[in-house]
Amino acid sequence: MRRIYLIVVLVISFISLVNAQDTIVSNDNTILIGEIKSMDRGVLLIETDFSDSDFKISWLTIKEINSQRNFRFVLSNGRRYSGTISIVDSIIVIHDKDNGEISVTTSNLVYIKQVDKGNILDIMNLSMDVGYSFTNANNLEQINANLKANYYTNFWGVNGFYSMVQSTQDNVEPIYRRNGGVGAKLFAMHGLFLSLDADYFSNNEQKMDLRSNYSASIGKFIIKTNRIFLNTSIGVAYLLENYSDTIPDRDSYEGKIAAEFNMFDLGDLNIHTRIEMYPSFTEKGRLRTLYTFTAKYDLPRDFYIKGDLNYNYDNKPQPGIDPNDYVYTFGIGWEL
Repeated sequence: MRRIYLIVVLVISFISLVNAQDTIVSNDNTILIGEIKSMDRGVLLIETDFSDSDFKISWLTIKEINSQRNFRFVLSNGRRYSGTISIVDSIIVIHDKDNGEISVTTSNLVYIKQVDKGNILDIMNLSMDVGYSFTNANNLEQINANLKANYYTNFWGVNGFYSMVQSTQDNVEPIYRRNGGVGAKLFAMHGLFLSLDADYFSNNEQKMDLRSNYSASIGKFIIKTNRIFLNTSIGVAYLLENYSDTIPDRDSYEGKIAAEFNMFDLGDLNIHTRIEMYPSFTEKGRLRTLYTFTAKYDLPRDFYIKGDLNYNYDNKPQPGIDPNDYVYTFGIGWEL
């Protein structure tokens, strides 16, 4: 029986190579032929010719892969490689053009991204979602939208985001809240990274025309597995706040302490939370805190539904300004 199984796998592998397809074999000997797109959060994504939607397979249930495509890999210790991959009897070998062959266990490989064609759409990650609500009373209308994108290589990466919430109703001034930013990361050995970030925020309810926050920090991935990501960072920041009306503008030099947690071993549900604390160096006793919580549920065809909570707290706001600012949103989205 074992010999027949090996012959079947060899024949299918030969056919898949001829047709530039990948072969995947699970622990129960189920065989799939298609195109490996990615592996993230413990789930391998495969595109096949016979299905309208991509297949999702638990990464830890795979024992064999035969592929000639080029991928980008991230290990649990933070090391990053590029090249091809082969798995036989659950033994993974990464064929990196610069570092040769690297053997790792299934649990130590936490991220795979196909970069076979090498263009920007192969490497970039993109997600966008929108929510809308309408109430007949006073014609209350609210819309929220989020956009996130990133582009990572083995040694560096860039990212950007934008979010907005706007509501209108009869006889009341429109309320808007907008937040956006860009950032860059440099990756080092042992899970260390350097981050440079620029964040921008405006909220007319708090009379905030624009809050600009520029920061530099160094961080480390404390835990990076197929189930959990946890990283912390520390750095410095410069804050510039521009207010409307007669409220004076102000600036501040601050420290930065941040922690980020991502849990995704929950089926199609992903949980992400992040907290940032900014103790001021130039305004005695001032402390700003930013907290975000996101719950995302994956749907077929790369759609998802998502709920967000964003909370900002400033223990020494300008006179007449509420120290608390928070918003929660719910929407449906799509990701690339």
